Amino acid sequence: MKDIEQQKLKSNIWKFYLFHVLNGLTFFIPIIVLFWQDNGLSLIQIMILQSLYSLTIVLLEVPSGYFADVFGRRKSLILAASFLTVGVFTYSLGHNFYQFLIAEILWGFGVSFVSGTDSALVYDTLKDLKKEKLYKKVMGNGVFYYLIATSLASVIGGFIGKLNFRWTFYAMLPFMVLLIPLSISLKEPKRHKHIYEEGYLLELFKILKNSLIKNRKIRWLVIYSAIIVGFNGAVLWLYQPYFKLTGLDVFYFGFVFAAFNLVAALSSKYAHQIEEKLGQRCSLILLVVLTAGSYLLMSNFIYLFSFSFAFIQQFVRGFSKPVITDYINKLVSSDVRATVLSAQGLMGRLFYAGIIPIIGWIADVYTLIQALTILGIITFVAGILILLILHKDRVI
Repeated sequence: MKDIEQQKLKSNIWKFYLFHVLNGLTFFIPIIVLFWQDNGLSLIQIMILQSLYSLTIVLLEVPSGYFADVFGRRKSLILAASFLTVGVFTYSLGHNFYQFLIAEILWGFGVSFVSGTDSALVYDTLKDLKKEKLYKKVMGNGVFYYLIATSLASVIGGFIGKLNFRWTFYAMLPFMVLLIPLSISLKEPKRHKHIYEEGYLLELFKILKNSLIKNRKIRWLVIYSAIIVGFNGAVLWLYQPYFKLTGLDVFYFGFVFAAFNLVAALSSKYAHQIEEKLGQRCSLILLVVLTAGSYLLMSNFIYLFSFSFAFIQQFVRGFSKPVITDYINKLVSSDVRATVLSAQGLMGRLFYAGIIPIIGWIADVYTLIQALTILGIITFVAGILILLILHKDRVI
């Protein structure tokens, strides 16, 4: 019986990989803005749509992680798969702002129930198997497979989109549906202790207080992670106008985005090897230096292949999650792991949501180059300040 249980636990790893592959087949990515505009949405409506989507995730990030800690990681991922499937289905039938808003909220629910839960499931599974040292490698592989799937989906989605924008959502539906039975088949790993199943709200605040307020190391690691995620992702909406500024033909945009995902995938896959050679201190310092430096390079060198500087940001995107979540995992107990990791994701989105309007305003009122310059400076200053605190707390 013990061997059977071990085999079921081991199967969580390849199922985790498959979940990420299926979830990464987002064929709509290269044409989504064109799809919205084709259905009558203005640029302002598109930005409102994305703001409400981000707000949905911000509001659900920690409660969804707490749900996973109380009711189980498996149930959380079943809910996530269901919401993602219904969200894509709603998008495939949508024709106006409000229908797309419903789809975005459903998708936001799905993303929230995955965030933190997948990391906690993997770490607790490996801990039960007495192989938790493999966490960085397994998590890195998961992100690698996800990004490879996203890269392929971007290229394929571009071809499908040439025929019909809406068909990209139809193409996604079978893969999203498969997420549901895959989630059901997962084996719930053990937790060394369970949090109370009554007084949920009070217990949630207690977890956050003990983990993020009282524990300085966790708190500043979470804040540092949020800075890296938020500032590194802030350039997303500037890529396309920047590519046009450098003279890159629109035809190549999809291939560039696919290449971005490949770089992020490789850096994630080999994050454990890179981190082992660099060590914790150098790894954390490298994240902020590369992020800030890439923005300054983009703002000071404008030519056809300047998009190549953005590959630095993609390295950070792939490298940061398996490394930082491993550092946090080592500091938290199993019963609250998903909640704390969800809080990490929440902080990242809050930073992102706060930065985007400001950077967008600078790019609109002044210039895109000035926006990139300011982004680089702010990233460097904020990152160094947190690194000094982490050094004081002996994290680095």
